[in-house]
Amino acid sequence: MKQTVKRYCTRCIARLKQANLRIDRRAKLTLIPVLVVVLLSVPLWSAAVRWRAGAAAPSDSLRVPILVYHNIEPPHVGQSAGQRLLTVDTAVFRRQMSYLATNRYVVVPLEALVEALEGHGSLPPRAVVITFDDGWLTQSQNALPILQQMHFTATFFVITKQIGVGTKYMGPADLAAVQRAGMTIAAHSRTHPNLTKLTDAQLRDEVTGSREDLRKMFGVDAVLFAYPYGAWNGRVAAAVQEAGYHAARAYPGGTWNDAAHRFTLRSVVATDDMTAFEREVGGPVIVARAAVPPAAASGQR
Repeated sequence: MKQTVKRYCTRCIARLKQANLRIDRRAKLTLIPVLVVVLLSVPLWSAAVRWRAGAAAPSDSLRVPILVYHNIEPPHVGQSAGQRLLTVDTAVFRRQMSYLATNRYVVVPLEALVEALEGHGSLPPRAVVITFDDGWLTQSQNALPILQQMHFTATFFVITKQIGVGTKYMGPADLAAVQRAGMTIAAHSRTHPNLTKLTDAQLRDEVTGSREDLRKMFGVDAVLFAYPYGAWNGRVAAAVQEAGYHAARAYPGGTWNDAAHRFTLRSVVATDDMTAFEREVGGPVIVARAAVPPAAASGQR
């Protein structure tokens, strides 16, 4: 009896081994072609994604990141989550500007990008635009000196009715210093409302009025506008165009723009996230260093 059971168990084990070998052979025959297909598909898929991204962009489009900054200061107690998100630490801002300079990015005025989109000129490779919103005092106190050290230019979109109000916004003297430094002063409305919710009369006052304010205070013929909160619709964009502006920056949207969307220019929100910053502007050519580079390597103006 014992011998019978032993022989039975031995035969069962042998059959299980044979079945397992057959399963292994079938699995190999199935998996090998699948793996080959997957390996061949990866580069094809990557190329397809790149082709689709290029095909989605109009032929007259340009990839020039328009960076948008707000507060430039170290984080502090009392900031809300939203305020913290829109605040870039001064030290991080310096790292970001150093990254641009060290990696041979060329900082160009926003007007230059608009002119290139209109076909009135061209831009150098690795062009980047820097903009600031609202007119916070930290922009002139903390960002402006770094921009000057790097010989970078930028556009400052200011809320005209906030100029000189309280201690958080730039005053006339601060903006005059920004202007003397070669920066562009542009309009960001009078009171920073959601323009899509205003009456036609209120909309005209915010759009046209902010341009008039800058002309009276600084002799600036503002030709660039930034929508408060990035909120716009066809009526708002038409009002901006009718007011005499050449272009308007929305918020955000990406790094590609074209001539048909001069009044809804896409942009990139700048934060403390260096990885996101590098991804948006493009990969490094040289590893960024902390030292301030010479003027020759720092772009225009």
